[in-house]
Amino acid sequence: MITRIIFDMDGTLFSTEPIYFKCYQQAAAPLGLKFTFELFERCIGISTEEAKPLMLSYFGREVDIDAIYRGCCQNFEKYMCENPIPFRPGAKEAVEYFHQRGFQLGIATSNVREWVKKILQKNNMLDYFPIIVTSEDVAKPKPDPEVFLRCAQRLQADVAQCLAFEDSVAGATAAISAGMRTVVIPDIKQPDTFVREHAFKIYKSLADIYPDMDELLG
Repeated sequence: MITRIIFDMDGTLFSTEPIYFKCYQQAAAPLGLKFTFELFERCIGISTEEAKPLMLSYFGREVDIDAIYRGCCQNFEKYMCENPIPFRPGAKEAVEYFHQRGFQLGIATSNVREWVKKILQKNNMLDYFPIIVTSEDVAKPKPDPEVFLRCAQRLQADVAQCLAFEDSVAGATAAISAGMRTVVIPDIKQPDTFVREHAFKIYKSLADIYPDMDELLG
């Protein structure tokens, strides 16, 4: 029986991926580089350390990838200060639904704690999530299951008691590999064969989950 709900953040609860893409484009432009959507899509859901080799392979070994990261971070910080961070469709309502019904909620994300707290705080969501596990809390990033296993541990739950919501291939693979019932809400990147075969459910939106709630939580 499901007693804990674990959400990924970027691309699952919040529509941050298009913002990150724009920030990377802006960071690469002064270096005379074009940060393409193809490259961005390959980096979705994985850590910066795992994405770095992809960028080096794409741009060339002589490119200062750390400068791109620094620029992206500065651009995103500026964006957060000046703009709202939009929810994905149905996300706010889903969090409130599970919270109101007494489920313990956690976040398992590849993002860093500072940004996670800022985004949640900006959207009045921080109090909903007493347990937040980030890339800073694990040795191995998604698609390794460590972030979900650690989140379940901090929620004092067995993985069989956890329902995980993810959008990316790397994230869904991590949750599935952790042994959790995994619901996928694809954002930019569509599920691969492994995810399609092993996900419990795949929806277009978190607004679509309610007719199957008995099955999801059973």
